Amino acid sequence: MIMVALKPEQQISAQVEQCRRLASVLTMTRQMLVDAGNGEWEQVAKRELERREDLAACFSDPVPAADVELVAQAMAALLHLNEELMAKLKIARTEVMMLAREHTRGQHAVDSYQAVDAGLRVIS
Repeated sequence: MIMVALKPEQQISAQVEQCRRLASVLTMTRQMLVDAGNGEWEQVAKRELERREDLAACFSDPVPAADVELVAQAMAALLHLNEELMAKLKIARTEVMMLAREHTRGQHAVDSYQAVDAGLRVIS
């Protein structure tokens, strides 16, 4: 790997960009929670793709020693938000599974009714 020494103003610019991206990831994650609460799962998935790109870009360079504590706090907040998001996802998944079971039961009932109806038509 080739290491290029950055000028001080370039280092500051890179630090600012890294912090900006991390703030963007936190904001996006909060919005994903709102979207999840509204059942807008397509929007959550779309934001997740954007969020992954920002996270990858954010940590493509080492975290400056001066920012380690700030980044650690931001990551702790991000992990907490992720846990909330996963809890909402788990609830939504359970609800979808229950709806699918109800639909299957309903379809079986319709199939049974149609089979009985067809049998009665043959008899009459």
